[in-house]
Amino acid sequence: MTISQDASALAVSRATDADWDEIFATDARAFLMTNPLSTAEQADLRGKVDDTDVVLVRDPQGLVGSPLVGVSMYYRMTVTVPGGEQQPAAGLSWVSVAATHRRRGILRTMITELFDQWEAEDQVFAILTASEATIYERYGFGPACHAHEVSVDLSAAKMRRPVDPEISPVNYATGEEVARRVPEIHARWAASRSGAVHRPETWWEPILADRPSQRPAQTSGLHYLLHADGYASYRINTSAEPTRGDVAEVFAVTDDAHTELWRVLTGLDLMASVTASVPVDDPLPAKLVDHRAVSVTGLTDKMWLRILDVPRALTSRRYFADLDVVLEVTDEFRGRGGVFDMSIRNGGAIVAPSTSTPTVRLDISVLSSLFLGGTNARTFAAADRLWTADSSTLRALDRAFTPEQAPFSGTFF
Repeated sequence: MTISQDASALAVSRATDADWDEIFATDARAFLMTNPLSTAEQADLRGKVDDTDVVLVRDPQGLVGSPLVGVSMYYRMTVTVPGGEQQPAAGLSWVSVAATHRRRGILRTMITELFDQWEAEDQVFAILTASEATIYERYGFGPACHAHEVSVDLSAAKMRRPVDPEISPVNYATGEEVARRVPEIHARWAASRSGAVHRPETWWEPILADRPSQRPAQTSGLHYLLHADGYASYRINTSAEPTRGDVAEVFAVTDDAHTELWRVLTGLDLMASVTASVPVDDPLPAKLVDHRAVSVTGLTDKMWLRILDVPRALTSRRYFADLDVVLEVTDEFRGRGGVFDMSIRNGGAIVAPSTSTPTVRLDISVLSSLFLGGTNARTFAAADRLWTADSSTLRALDRAFTPEQAPFSGTFF
């Protein structure tokens, strides 16, 4: 396939074995890696993606051969939707355009190529983690999962629930114990949390390897804490003064596991604080005697979602109140919107094309943000990005779409 713009012919293809050295070099340059990926890290990536799911753009008129000027790919992933169903999703990643070839339509060409493939495969969802917040809305993606970045003052962080000195439900784990138990615990957590990204075996090997090249400067390897219903991992960060702990992950299937894991994390010796990225509704502050011990230092979008098939997406999840609306969904990029009757009873939805007058109007990116319940309809209405026929419809929309827990993806990709 070739595209022409500004008198330049750019060739679009899928990856082959011969392309990967250049792909790795291009990615390292685009995402500011100070060192190239090791052989082991390259093998990790190759094990997670098929060549046919990697789109490349080359410039046959380049001064040095036919340089690689655009890369994009996707992982075949699974995400949990409200109600606990696990749905396939195309995980867009590694998207970059060479600084030498900006404003020539390369990004749009690569995204279009992948959308063609996803639609041919009848994919319902695409997801991504965005390095920049202004790129992907034009393609119908909306931020769907958020997290609070927190810093916990260990001098003030005392759990309300007293500890039983005769019971130790949390223990440090050896590498063998981590490899045996952590993937199963994560799978249980992911099945219970809307927005959770599941991790197949090919994802666990590089995570558990904790390669030195993947560690931030002046930090230790990962220390793992195990509970029967949860786990946590953290690094010792000596670049901070005084030394702090950087929590990499906390995944708890039960409230008790969450409490006991954080009891250990807030009791670490010789550290002034620990940092973590947690769900926006994480109960840690309420479990402390002094809720001010937890400072929210930032709010970040952790996963964006794009609905590719509106009726199939809306009927795939559970809802939390009855609803009758006529949705008008616009999709300027792919024309996959339309007008739909949506009727919700007892948690399930029936969605069908409609000729009725819409009672809700919104863009596909807004619907994608609403889908997991991470942002409410009132917020978009206040921003003039969602219209409803009346205030009661707006309230009903929020009641139906908002889950019991805030969505949380838990995996960067």
